[in-house]
Amino acid sequence: MAHLAIKGGTPYRTKPFPDWTMITPADEQGLSKVYDQDDWGIDGPKNKEFQEKFAAYSHANHCLTVANGTVSIELILRGLGIGRGDEVIVPPYTFIATISSLIYAGVTPVFADIDKDTFQMSARSAAKCITPRTKAIMPVYVGGRPADLDAFSALCKEHNLYLIGDAAQAVGSTFNGKGISTYAVATSISCQNSKNLTCGEGGIILTDDDELYERIFTMLHGGMDADGNYTTLGLYNGMSELQASILLTQLENLPAQIEKRMKNAAYLDEQFAKFPFVYAMKQDERITHNSYHLYLLGIHEDKLQGVSRNDFLAAVQAEGIPLYAGYVPVYSFDCLASDYTKKCIGGEINLKPETPNAETLGYHEGSWLYHSVLLGEQKDMDDIVGAVKKVYEHLDELK
Repeated sequence: MAHLAIKGGTPYRTKPFPDWTMITPADEQGLSKVYDQDDWGIDGPKNKEFQEKFAAYSHANHCLTVANGTVSIELILRGLGIGRGDEVIVPPYTFIATISSLIYAGVTPVFADIDKDTFQMSARSAAKCITPRTKAIMPVYVGGRPADLDAFSALCKEHNLYLIGDAAQAVGSTFNGKGISTYAVATSISCQNSKNLTCGEGGIILTDDDELYERIFTMLHGGMDADGNYTTLGLYNGMSELQASILLTQLENLPAQIEKRMKNAAYLDEQFAKFPFVYAMKQDERITHNSYHLYLLGIHEDKLQGVSRNDFLAAVQAEGIPLYAGYVPVYSFDCLASDYTKKCIGGEINLKPETPNAETLGYHEGSWLYHSVLLGEQKDMDDIVGAVKKVYEHLDELK
């Protein structure tokens, strides 16, 4: 008789995990008030209120709300004067939007490797990628975990480069007790539907640089400055009042949700440490808050008795646990070698970088749980651990 659900056995869990998004009565009340006001567009009272509150929450001088977390990066690049002929160093273990935003700005992405025990871009690898064309380094805070911001700050200072934070998944994370945006010239956050702070679709730019703030603000208003002169090329990519209203009410719940995710993630770390075939992420005391958009877990494929990571995860999913494989290196995507990409950047991207850790995690060891799972109770975490253990103990059924 089969034990594993994927082979016809009884699933370890049938109860669903907490769903996302979590709509509250406050969300509905806020939207109703916006519906009754005259202006639903950008620069309304809800946008301004959210920008002020979120800047304070994030320890940033300035906050700009934008249409999404892709155009936010493009606006940062344009605001810094980074474009065609320039290079920005990024990790290949990321969502495609990180790269497409660079390409649309005419920038050539250069891929540095990641660290296996954090899933974050390695400062040591990034240092090897610096050339005379490099203008910025942009680590991606995968899963909500900040990269080594001390190391990247020092590296950028040494080489006179901009540090840009792709914090699409890291809203609310802190490093050394400070908001992550304080380390970078500008930081981009996504408010897309799956994100921990969501309004369905949207983005946020944080910066302490007054001049950069003014330049991006001008671009968001069609390129027209305060005197009515069109001083730059504009992009009408602001956020509506309806979206800003949802962000305001969702923000009220974010701190408590982060604390719960961190508590459950710590419990999972403790439990998975007992197993020789998986590894939790390396702890870093400098990360004072990890928003845990994803719970990242490494799998020792070489300890699965010949079973692949993908087959192992398929069996775990059949047991009712949403543990997924995650990203593959973005340089494997055909679009990065397309003629249009070459036209945008005026050249070609190195699609065969030396990034063995990204290859290993992407194809053999990486896995993750979505953040809503971490809003469950300890019994839910026990089910995750129990199902993973069950699959491992019956690997013979998968061979």
